[in-house]
Amino acid sequence: MRQLLHILLVIFVMGFLISCGSNSSSTGPDTDPDPEPTTGTLEITTSTSGDDQDDGYEVSVDGTTESIGPNETITISDLEEGSYDAELTDIAENCSVDGENPRSVNITAGETTSTSFNITCEAAANGKIAFISDRDESEDIFLMNADGSSPTNLTTNTDYDGLAAISHDGTRIAFVSDRGDSHGLYVMNIDGSNVQLIKSGLSNAYFAPSWSPDDSKLAFVDESGGDTEIYTIGIDGNNEQQLTSNSADDYYTDWSPDGSKILYNSDIDGDLELYTINSDGSDRQRVTENSDADYDGRWSPDGSKIAFVSDRAGNDEIYTINTDGSDVQQVTNNSASDIAPTWSPDGTEIAFRSRRDGNGEIYKIAADGNGSPVNLTENVASDSNPHWRQVE
Repeated sequence: MRQLLHILLVIFVMGFLISCGSNSSSTGPDTDPDPEPTTGTLEITTSTSGDDQDDGYEVSVDGTTESIGPNETITISDLEEGSYDAELTDIAENCSVDGENPRSVNITAGETTSTSFNITCEAAANGKIAFISDRDESEDIFLMNADGSSPTNLTTNTDYDGLAAISHDGTRIAFVSDRGDSHGLYVMNIDGSNVQLIKSGLSNAYFAPSWSPDDSKLAFVDESGGDTEIYTIGIDGNNEQQLTSNSADDYYTDWSPDGSKILYNSDIDGDLELYTINSDGSDRQRVTENSDADYDGRWSPDGSKIAFVSDRAGNDEIYTINTDGSDVQQVTNNSASDIAPTWSPDGTEIAFRSRRDGNGEIYKIAADGNGSPVNLTENVASDSNPHWRQVE
């Protein structure tokens, strides 16, 4: 009997324990599955190749803008499921994106979507100065750093190559040349390769061309029709347009930074003055009004001022003036002739050509005229016609 009671007690205890375990599991941690994700992630990769590469970009997605390096991968998280436009911006003008930009990307909840931007950059004359020199016997186009170092000969032609103008993206140079037994307008790569004839038969090749801000056109000077006039032409040699038409001499072109106007000089009112016209040739406006010669004007990078040459002090000097004709300031002051001004990329300095040391050299000076000019070329040869360009 005692043994039967013992067995029943054991069975009771085991039943109790099993019952407790069952109750414990019913009140334990929640084992329901996690909720379905509602957002996804976009992975963006940049891959940059070529010369003079950009140092970084901005990428925009759904109102969010992030910085990204030239060769980097970043992620943008918490994007609701759906379609978005991803756009790479802040790209240097000498660089371009392969494929669509912006491009559509589809975000799936709980997943990572990847897209890659491949960017190719061309060699660019970033902050460099193009100039003309006869140091290698014939007049050729050179390129140097802004401190005068590393002058590089870009053309090696026995004929005249000169009056170089660097494109806004820094990848090309427009120039005039009498190669081929005819004055012509040419374009070449910044390293001197791939020379292309834009227009032949110019009757005058002594005035530099000027690039439109988008580098699609050139303004130039020609007197084939009997008078020296201003023209524009597409970079492919098509769509030539004559902008001025009068018996006066019109020359020395420079396109405004916003592309709306072209600066030039003319003696249409009896003496040589600076004028602007719209890029279609309309609305001629006089900038300077002086009985002496004012010529060879160049817009400042921000378009607020013009540097120009005048003999109003008795010899050719560099001056600046507001675009409305006010606030004329003398920059150089020397008994030698100072001509051919060109602004530094930040507008704080002006490079120019002078014979103050006995032969033609390229100098630079503070745009307000303070301090002493710095000789950048210091060569026994004749150096002239500087053109300073910043890649934007």
